[in-house]
Amino acid sequence: MTNPSPTGAAQLSHRFLAPDEVAALLPGVTRNTLAMWRYEHKGPKYYKLGRKVVYALDDVEAWVAASEVADAAART
Repeated sequence: MTNPSPTGAAQLSHRFLAPDEVAALLPGVTRNTLAMWRYEHKGPKYYKLGRKVVYALDDVEAWVAASEVADAAART
């Protein structure tokens, strides 16, 4: 059982970020790029909370780690 927060609200197990916050973390990625990736079913996993789009920081970090490309010299 989880301990309630001081305000009595349940605490979430993830830290959620708005698209602007995710774009600020990823070099060369804009809010529009994230929107296009969502449309194309690409990019990090996201959640819709009503009309609001959010990303769990853990999911963004996992997506970045899975996007790693091995050094071409190391493959030979």
